[in-house]
Amino acid sequence: MKQLGSVLALGLVLAVGACGRTADSTPEAGGAAGASPTTPTTPTAATAAVPAPAAAAATGPARLDGYGPVSLDSTLDQVRAAWKEPLDGAVPDDYCHSLRPQGAQADDVVFMIESRRLVRYDVHNDRIVAPGGGKVGMSLGELQTLYPDRGDVTPHKYDEQGHNLRVRPATEGGALVNFEIDRNGIVTDWRVGLPPQVDYVEGCL
Repeated sequence: MKQLGSVLALGLVLAVGACGRTADSTPEAGGAAGASPTTPTTPTAATAAVPAPAAAAATGPARLDGYGPVSLDSTLDQVRAAWKEPLDGAVPDDYCHSLRPQGAQADDVVFMIESRRLVRYDVHNDRIVAPGGGKVGMSLGELQTLYPDRGDVTPHKYDEQGHNLRVRPATEGGALVNFEIDRNGIVTDWRVGLPPQVDYVEGCL
């Protein structure tokens, strides 16, 4: 009888051990076999949705270093080649002269050529935005908000109640922007160019 009890006890121990091994071999939830489809998961920084980048601000043809496909200080031949469309105006070798686009862009811009190089361009309409955001029709106060650090208010040569806002270049030797402002404090035109030509009030005479 004692021998039979020992055999039964041994069988019970082996059965319990077998059950333990079966439980240990079962993958835990979220283990290598993958999480249960009904188990909610928390997004991590790596999997969280990343917001789409903001759309780039629209830019026009006016730049501090040029206008559209042409660059300041380019030769006359380089200007004509880059612009591709015809430009009105004859250019004497050593004289200041203006070139205007033909067609739809005829009233958009005037190029100043001096010694057969592009030294400045002028804009007289509110369709084209100047480098930095200024344009025809703005007030002096609006300009000063756009150009708070480098804008100098100077007297107008012909209108004692008018002004210029002359925006100094950000880097040495760069181009300036000069806004003409009438007696009502409104921008009538502006120009971008290299000194001293950017300060020619009359343009090319």
